[in-house]
Amino acid sequence: MLRLSVSGLDLGSVVTSSWHLLLLGVASWILARILAWTYSFYENCSRLSCFPQPPKKNWFSGHLGMLWWPQRT
Repeated sequence: MLRLSVSGLDLGSVVTSSWHLLLLGVASWILARILAWTYSFYENCSRLSCFPQPPKKNWFSGHLGMLWWPQRT
């Protein structure tokens, strides 16, 4: 018949499991913050996508007329 010994229930395993639970809690909190930041970034991008985009081919040539060029006399 097996005898249960009290020495098998040392305090070190309880402290170790407490640290593991604390680390698990911190890791899941960090993961939740990263996922919330990612979702808010996605929401902002989808909100901004309704604005019209400038034409990409003529952007540089269209803005050249906005510069002030001194005229040679």
